[in-house]
Amino acid sequence: MRNWLDGVLVYMMYLVSLGNTINPACECVIYQSYGGSSGRFTSPNFPQVYPRKTTCILYTFIGDVGEIVELTFLQFDLKLPSHNRCGDFVRVFQNLDRPEVNEYSKHDVELCGNISMIDKNFYSKSRSLVLEFHADGLPGGNYSGFQGLFHFRDKPSFRETDGVIRPRRVDVVNSRDEYTISGTRVPGTQCTYYFTSNNYNKTGRFFSPKYPQPYPASATCQYHFEALPGERVQLFFQNIQLHHQDTSYGWGSCRDSPDAVVVYDGRDNKSNVIGQYCDIHNQVELVSSGRYLFIEFYSDDRHAKKGFSATYKFISYLHPPDKNYHQDPQNGSRGTPWGSKITTLSPEFHCNENYNSAKRKNGTISSPFYPRSYPSDVTCRYTFQGVGRERVQIRFTHMDLYYPGGDATNPGDCEGTDSISVHVIISGKPANLGTYCGKKLPPMLMSNEPKLIVEFRSVQSSTYVTGFQADYSFVTNFGINEGKQDNRGVCMFNFFSTKQSQGTFSSPNYPGLYPRNTECHYLFYGRGKERVHITFPKFQVDGISPKCEEGTESDYVSFSNFAETEDRKMHRLCGVITEEKRRHIESDGPFFRVIFKSNDVYDAEGFQAFFKFRGMSEEKETLYQKHGTDEHIHGLEGSGAKPRSTRPTTSNGTGTNYPFVLLLFTAIFTHILMTST
Repeated sequence: MRNWLDGVLVYMMYLVSLGNTINPACECVIYQSYGGSSGRFTSPNFPQVYPRKTTCILYTFIGDVGEIVELTFLQFDLKLPSHNRCGDFVRVFQNLDRPEVNEYSKHDVELCGNISMIDKNFYSKSRSLVLEFHADGLPGGNYSGFQGLFHFRDKPSFRETDGVIRPRRVDVVNSRDEYTISGTRVPGTQCTYYFTSNNYNKTGRFFSPKYPQPYPASATCQYHFEALPGERVQLFFQNIQLHHQDTSYGWGSCRDSPDAVVVYDGRDNKSNVIGQYCDIHNQVELVSSGRYLFIEFYSDDRHAKKGFSATYKFISYLHPPDKNYHQDPQNGSRGTPWGSKITTLSPEFHCNENYNSAKRKNGTISSPFYPRSYPSDVTCRYTFQGVGRERVQIRFTHMDLYYPGGDATNPGDCEGTDSISVHVIISGKPANLGTYCGKKLPPMLMSNEPKLIVEFRSVQSSTYVTGFQADYSFVTNFGINEGKQDNRGVCMFNFFSTKQSQGTFSSPNYPGLYPRNTECHYLFYGRGKERVHITFPKFQVDGISPKCEEGTESDYVSFSNFAETEDRKMHRLCGVITEEKRRHIESDGPFFRVIFKSNDVYDAEGFQAFFKFRGMSEEKETLYQKHGTDEHIHGLEGSGAKPRSTRPTTSNGTGTNYPFVLLLFTAIFTHILMTST
């Protein structure tokens, strides 16, 4: 007897009434237990490609009395999500009273993509669980589908904690629940926690509610961290998976997202925002600039996802040297991760230096023995570590490396010759911003996080070369010197017509290359009937126009007349400047928002823009001369200012013209009265 299936497997293909299923033509596969049975379930044709026209298959698992269903995905390979939507998907219904679903049933999880993007284990709350498998029927892609195990388990062997079903621990001695939050929860709250450093507690973990199962609807969570004097708070998000509000382009600003994690560099949400995350992120590291750090997590009432998993550590005020470096026991040299060794030739020799913003906010680095020639066969690493929302900016002032391959003032391939490489950290892994050689100055560069690494390698040298020199700075304004920086965002700047009727603004780090994985907001606050006019004398943003979509890996500049939603009638801009982009862009009213967003793939020079407030009436001019303050502007009709503590609301992205709506309803009501008489 095969003990993997003591129950009954019934395969039925039939039409079901709409009241009992999501699709009246769903194919159904039923697995029923007769006491502790188990087995496998697969997509059609597995491990071959599943049919593209798989409209609907319902996998229904029915346990015996006193049992629950446990599912474990062993393999999962579905079409990747596009525009933040799953074309092919598996929906999981865990909270069922009866083994059936209909068009009103709310699924608990929607899965797509590959095995690394999903949670592998699911448990039913009662005796039944249903999977819905759907393929969109569109051509393209060869995906093998999924394979998994099911078990019907005794319910007493499991426990429910905060709405999450988990196995009971048999060995509870010196063990901790894998998803236990290390902090202290405030009584009477769902997820408000405090984490305090002491002599015995320096590290721990925290999660979104119910993790690794989907977080609850309308969640509002707070996580407070307090370090000892002389310490800082270091966070590390292993994984973030949140629902992100769909836009017509497939992705948008996290400030518009109904589900988000916001990290503040201080005690509460009045502090500087140093991180704001939605959608999917991996391996994110943040360090506070002081003793305190505060996190908010909020969600709307629909489309929940897995949430986030993170660790924290209370660290000393100054970072220790890079653990990848060590003293060579034979000659006192320091090895590098690449295995090369550097001999200390003289007291003037400087190599493998660590620069921390706690010591200095700016300074200079150079090749060994600069401005004299450097030795051959050396590898030097200069590591920069900032805190909070600091970014590392590198400006090269001198470049003279040995280049035997041709014109050193316009070098081609830098492979195999003396060179400088600049690296940043993206999703926990090093990413090369560029490798430079010869005599041509590299562009000004900026990190996307508070860490940056410059690596200098010499293969051979010459007495006629002088090496390199560069200035570094830890900056918090992203190299943007225009406008008034707004602490409500990581990179946000306000422009008030009461302060300046016209001026310029630019992409971060302009005229150098803009940083990757960066989002900046420029908010314009006019007066009365003023409108904002914007032109782009310089524009070079990597992307494919006219749509500048995520699928084309495009960076972009977008525009909106609304403070919290993307304006669908306003087109995005990307690519290289054209005459069309030279024409002015105009707001509908006194408030206007410009968003710059870059991805983690490419970079370019960015943009420089000119703005001007035009068209205010004399009455409004008199009013604002009398009462025109920044605070007053934030409270005026049409300003679009978003209070610091409020979350975005669900919107269709088009905004609402309330006077027009009122006028429309009045006209309809008048027409009905006239018709009835």
